[in-house]
Amino acid sequence: MFDYRVSKQPHFDIACVNFVRKQNIAKLAKEMGISSQVLRNKLNPEQQHNLSCQELLILTDLTEDPTLIDGLLAQLQCMPAVPVNELAEDNIAAYTLHATAALGSVAAGAVSKERHTRQAKSAIMESVNAGIRHLSLIGLAIQGRVEGSPVLASAVGAVASVATNGMM
Repeated sequence: MFDYRVSKQPHFDIACVNFVRKQNIAKLAKEMGISSQVLRNKLNPEQQHNLSCQELLILTDLTEDPTLIDGLLAQLQCMPAVPVNELAEDNIAAYTLHATAALGSVAAGAVSKERHTRQAKSAIMESVNAGIRHLSLIGLAIQGRVEGSPVLASAVGAVASVATNGMM
């Protein structure tokens, strides 16, 4: 069904480095019940220690920062994570504005004549992931509205049926 391929690019390693730059590792380590040095080692690609799956989940839950999960998914050549618990059908306008802002940031980075540093590339990728995340939330919110209205769901089903049968 799926053909996951591990990327040769160090997406997860880069995500670990970016995560350390953004987070208070000492505080997180204390909340996890481990020493900050152990956590730093686990997030350092040059060390032999690695995060366990459980630790990755705990860090993501504590920080609500998708950086590590997005890096892991990028390593598997998958799209970024979309936390559906953030979904609120009445926030479609806000999701649209956030997606547009993220796209603007990507466009600004793309047309920039400056040399793209690792940090600039990471910022662009964060904007891409944020845009995808918000566009996905828009789609889920609209899907929820359609499924929540039996009349609208029937109309969409009828149109889809006509479109499918008309193309055959």
